[in-house]
Amino acid sequence: MNRTQLIGRLGRDPEGGQGGKGTYANFSLATNEYWTDRRSGELVEHTEWHQLVCYDRLAEIALEFLTKGSEVYIEGRQRTTRWTDKDGKEQRGTEIRVDELKMLRRAPRVDPITCAAKGMASIERLLQDVAIGLRTDVSLADVAGMLNTLRTDLVGADDQARESDGRRSAEAAAA
Repeated sequence: MNRTQLIGRLGRDPEGGQGGKGTYANFSLATNEYWTDRRSGELVEHTEWHQLVCYDRLAEIALEFLTKGSEVYIEGRQRTTRWTDKDGKEQRGTEIRVDELKMLRRAPRVDPITCAAKGMASIERLLQDVAIGLRTDVSLADVAGMLNTLRTDLVGADDQARESDGRRSAEAAAA
């Protein structure tokens, strides 16, 4: 069985477009491991970088909603690719072909209002394409899931803002 599950953060914004197999997106994902060194007793961290590619609807979602630093869960299959570089040398690499992608939370530096506006515009375009028959692969459940993600992000941002305001008020009262 060839199955990979990863949780990590994107190392760069997804890049992609239209190819022979339809829409695609490429991005890198960093995963971290921690352990205590037996000799020194120090905490050791190791970061592993994974190259990922996804197609079709997952690629559209990645291109629209993911940015550098986004935390995601992915499931996919590892593939080895071969190509000839510009110097004529045979090269090999591995990538994970993503079958399932779940956004876990936004990177802290992303403005949720801007992301929500971008997400709403994307959903509007998608619904327009469905209405005129350009897209037949989208269900109401898909749209509801997208809206739920946006709502969750906005509620989370509102909660964070309230916490931050509460801390500032408490600090001001203590001063």
